[in-house]
Amino acid sequence: MPIIRKIIEVGGSKAVTLPKSWLDYFEKYEGVKIEQVAIEINGNLTIKPIFPKEANKKQKIGEEAEK
Repeated sequence: MPIIRKIIEVGGSKAVTLPKSWLDYFEKYEGVKIEQVAIEINGNLTIKPIFPKEANKKQKIGEEAEK
């Protein structure tokens, strides 16, 4: 089921806001603050968080330790 968000006007631009709980969830999972997102438009609009490479390494190390 898709989650529908409204487009709002911010100054002379348009914006889509993300719920704080979504950011909190990913920040807790990765252990770092989300400061940037990647947006891909190819028939679908995809927004993904960008994490520093160190955080990704930390996550992979943690996954390997759990195995």
